[in-house]
Amino acid sequence: MIKNLRYSILLCGLFLSAAVLAHHSAALYDFQKVGTATGVIKEVKVNNPHLHLVLEVTDEKGTRDITYEGHSRNNLYRRGWRPGKLNVGDKITINFATPKDGSDGGYVAAITAQDGTQF
Repeated sequence: MIKNLRYSILLCGLFLSAAVLAHHSAALYDFQKVGTATGVIKEVKVNNPHLHLVLEVTDEKGTRDITYEGHSRNNLYRRGWRPGKLNVGDKITINFATPKDGSDGGYVAAITAQDGTQF
């Protein structure tokens, strides 16, 4: 009985550690400083644990690809996103929390599609 309990605890620990390692904290971002970027989608993955978005952005630093992350698929779905709404080649505008270290990228707070749809 004790042996089975130990194995059960060990298995639970292994499964939980995989979930913890698969996700990371949003503590990298300053949610008090909001940036805005407009660009063309180069890559988009709307899945769990969160949105992965690469935009080709042209600004004072030139044209470059910048990687952003954002809410989970479920959260975006509740905000109006549907499959096919974000596609490679689409021009979008995003509002995002900036990285605390001042690097490019950020955590997407809102997306405005070309047709004006916001989510």
